[in-house]
Amino acid sequence: MAEIRKGFTAPKEVTRYFDGKTLKPAFSWLDVWGEEHAYAFTVAKATEAEVLSAFHQTIGEAIRSGKGFERWKEDVQAELRKLGWWGPRMVGDPTEEHPDRLVDFSSSRRLKTIFWSNINSARAAGQWERAQRSKRVLPYMLYVRTTSSDPRPEHLAFVGVILPVDDPFWRTHWPPNGWGCKCQVRQISAKEAESLLGRKPADGGIIYRNSPPDLGPDIQHRNRRTGELTLVPPGIDPGWQTNAGLARATTLIQNLEERLATAPAAKATEILTELWSDPYLQLAPRLEPKVWLPAGLSVRIAEDLGAKSPIISITGEAIADRMKRHRMSIGDFALLPVIVDHAVSMPDRRGNRQARTLYCKIGAIFWRAFVSVSETGYLRLNSLHKKNEKEVRREFARLGQTLPFH
Repeated sequence: MAEIRKGFTAPKEVTRYFDGKTLKPAFSWLDVWGEEHAYAFTVAKATEAEVLSAFHQTIGEAIRSGKGFERWKEDVQAELRKLGWWGPRMVGDPTEEHPDRLVDFSSSRRLKTIFWSNINSARAAGQWERAQRSKRVLPYMLYVRTTSSDPRPEHLAFVGVILPVDDPFWRTHWPPNGWGCKCQVRQISAKEAESLLGRKPADGGIIYRNSPPDLGPDIQHRNRRTGELTLVPPGIDPGWQTNAGLARATTLIQNLEERLATAPAAKATEILTELWSDPYLQLAPRLEPKVWLPAGLSVRIAEDLGAKSPIISITGEAIADRMKRHRMSIGDFALLPVIVDHAVSMPDRRGNRQARTLYCKIGAIFWRAFVSVSETGYLRLNSLHKKNEKEVRREFARLGQTLPFH
């Protein structure tokens, strides 16, 4: 059972990951599957929002203050007693597909599973975020032997694997790799990687290698609750075949769409701006492969260009290019939701009828962006530029327009 040591302050990456989750009541752990766990907090049989909130609040506090399982158990017990959920009781399936089930949240075994899975997923996500920030200096990850006294043979086969931080292997094999898994990874320099890979193994010692073991083809798993079919690598427990931190970054668009679907239209820009403060979205320019990010939302531009959706997206690749070539910061791109919302939309400078040039003034800075509709009917923001007033006046003059900003 993994515990946070007394007095240990959790890194901000760990707390941000956990605190950023939205509550999703569920009857079964299968109701929230795979990558969805990256942004949805759930506890099996916690079908009432107040009960789920009690778990989320107390686990979050345990992460922030470094509480171990026993101290957390006291906290959650107090909260669940207030709600009448401490001890056995029957819970109904909201889908009515299955009969009522008995649940006992006072069971130490059940509570340890809840605590372990959430604590370790948050730690894994935090470690991945730190790895993305430092991969220029420490470009490799090393799979480290588990501390378990009864290790799984498949997981032992991963020990000694050394691969680049962004290697596809880590998308599915970033520990924990199953229920109760105590495996770890360690970030290392190119020099250490070279040294380990050139080392002769002692008898029975670790064999360091730069290729993953071949344990056979992926295994098809069918989620018995949703019917979803998933390919899971051998040795990985179904549901744990995702990298929590990477999944958090790549599922932000899905999370955004769910929030926008239930939010008032006037709240759209606020939600988008809040999303850009999420550190996982800010890591997107460093990710591979290409990731689409929400630049803003504009119903008027969507109607003007006949787009399927008012959401305007930009690739992490385009952001990385602007940051490198024009020394722009991620903070500049965090202004995109406001820029799109307040922009003056003008005809494309090159005469493309499927594109528009956007101009906006924030403070003393003028911004120009190019938006087009893709062949599949979606809005794409292709670039973002800082401009001075003289340049913008000249561009408006060429279109026979006066500058609309004061």
